[in-house]
Amino acid sequence: MKEMVAQQDKFDFQSNLSKIAVLRLIRNEKKITRAKILQQTGLSAPTLTRIIESLVQMNLLQTDSKGLSGGGRPPQLVRFNSKENYVIGIDIDASFIRAVLSNLAGEFIFEIHIPTNFKDGFDEVMTQVGGLIGKLVDRVRQKKLRLWGIGIAVSGMVNKSSGIIEYSPIFNWRNVNIREALSKYTDLEIALGNVVDLVAVGELLYGVGRQYANFICLNLGYGIGAGIILDRKLFSGADGFAGEIGHVVVDKNSTRKGMEGVTGTLEALASGYGIAEIAQAQAPLYNKSILHKLEAGKIDAALVFESARKADPLAIEIVNNATAYIGIGIDTLIKLFNTECVVLYGELIEYEPQLIEKISRQWDQYSMKAISRKVPVLSSSFGENAALIGSFSLILEKILQLEISLPGMPD
Repeated sequence: MKEMVAQQDKFDFQSNLSKIAVLRLIRNEKKITRAKILQQTGLSAPTLTRIIESLVQMNLLQTDSKGLSGGGRPPQLVRFNSKENYVIGIDIDASFIRAVLSNLAGEFIFEIHIPTNFKDGFDEVMTQVGGLIGKLVDRVRQKKLRLWGIGIAVSGMVNKSSGIIEYSPIFNWRNVNIREALSKYTDLEIALGNVVDLVAVGELLYGVGRQYANFICLNLGYGIGAGIILDRKLFSGADGFAGEIGHVVVDKNSTRKGMEGVTGTLEALASGYGIAEIAQAQAPLYNKSILHKLEAGKIDAALVFESARKADPLAIEIVNNATAYIGIGIDTLIKLFNTECVVLYGELIEYEPQLIEKISRQWDQYSMKAISRKVPVLSSSFGENAALIGSFSLILEKILQLEISLPGMPD
């Protein structure tokens, strides 16, 4: 009896792997014939038929299109049903919380954003997020859409096993459980991850990942972090904390301290908050600077970049120094991971459109000339929407792994 159960379990496991492989193949190809699926998977025709019928019942595939024929019966095309399945994506940022209803093609249907009350503590932010979820779920009910779950992107060290944010320097959160806190607002599947990791996965599924199997996304925003894709998979490390390049010391002689409490880190010297703090400290000493007479609280990174464009000497110096440190950070990542490209996104890129070009010139000074291949430094495929696209990818990945059951239609 035990042997029969073991054999059935093995069969179910192999069947599930085959179903996952077929689903991923169809999603990656957008539309494909049964003959090509058989050729690429090696499955038997009856097995493939059962798998496709099962996935059609789950509303994940459609088979109503017809391919071109050279004569005789035209081949049937199978495609991933991305436009009739929906997900909520949420980006919890220090400035704003953005919540979007999207289909699995990454097309935004409805968006809400509100200022983040993070200074009022974790519970207040969760109340805000819960309210946004409620509004989007109401919209889903009105339109009778099939909603698979909620993906959340947040800045912080998210333990990949427990889902707990062990530490978020920007929000000053320690050991907080977002999934548990939001359970009183919804019973939908909730998946969350570090924002820069999710941007990397979003690029993998929707952006540059179609061209590169190995790349690194670098967030240059209020903080700094890296999401690392190796062989088309997110490299997250033992606990999920890989890529914390912002907390690496790049100048041991510096006295500037980052939010994590360490001096001379990349974040302390080149992040949005780091640039603002440096400008606030130095502005009173530079009477020829635009920033000189401003109150410290009115000086932020956006103003520093704007002043640099107006040829302000202090702002130019701060931006040039930050650019040089970012170049060191990129060089470190490239040499460690031998990546195919580096993707940059974040507020600093939005503040200064020429920043990528400046960073590339800085990094080129440190690159290994013995290596012939030049690593391109690119801007994100999605700009300010990069984190939201990443949040969608969390649920898409669960769907592609068949880790979520078919949701019912809302009442």
